[in-house]
Amino acid sequence: MRRHIVVIDPGTKFPELHNFNRIARASSLPATYHLPSSAGSDSLHRMSDNIAGIVIFGSGASVHDNEAWQHELDEWLMPKVDEGIPVLGLCYGHQHLAHRLGGVVGAVREDNEKIRGLRTTHLLADRLWGEAVSGPVIVSHRDMVTALPEGFVNLGHREHVPIDAFGHPTRPIWGFQPHPEATTAFTTNNGIPFEGDPSVLAFGHRLVDDFVSWCAAR
Repeated sequence: MRRHIVVIDPGTKFPELHNFNRIARASSLPATYHLPSSAGSDSLHRMSDNIAGIVIFGSGASVHDNEAWQHELDEWLMPKVDEGIPVLGLCYGHQHLAHRLGGVVGAVREDNEKIRGLRTTHLLADRLWGEAVSGPVIVSHRDMVTALPEGFVNLGHREHVPIDAFGHPTRPIWGFQPHPEATTAFTTNNGIPFEGDPSVLAFGHRLVDDFVSWCAAR
């Protein structure tokens, strides 16, 4: 099989096919789609060769749920991370990576309500996207990373969210607490308040596309 991007959708409500399709169309590499929360991990095991990079989407699940599918996902995922395959975690994916690598995930608000809508994230300079930059991103989460795994660095912040992005100085691992992958279909399916010009989502899309392009160029 050709080198490909593995896109993991751990969603528990709607398959985020619109988000996947946008990434697949923008990628110079083939992309494969996997839904371990409802379809199991068999498709991942069947597509385990020639992986150029891994993207993990958001989910209504919590990293603390201790579900069987989460353990099955980790049995496949963590050896790939240890092998040095590039990985990008988005929202739940961001939390999942931090949690499994030794960080801490906790609630954003005391009442456990979600933060939802369009917000501005502030990112430090990084080898993936270049110079420090700020821009609009879709957010929808009740948990966040409150402490990073050892060796990782904080790459972004947002109001009420001190760790909005993270990375590692040498390992190809990144996470974003927002949903930079979000399309307008994603906001509609998830009831996220958004009535702006869809072009504002391009800022987030570029972050995801930067990762995919970086994987393709390795």
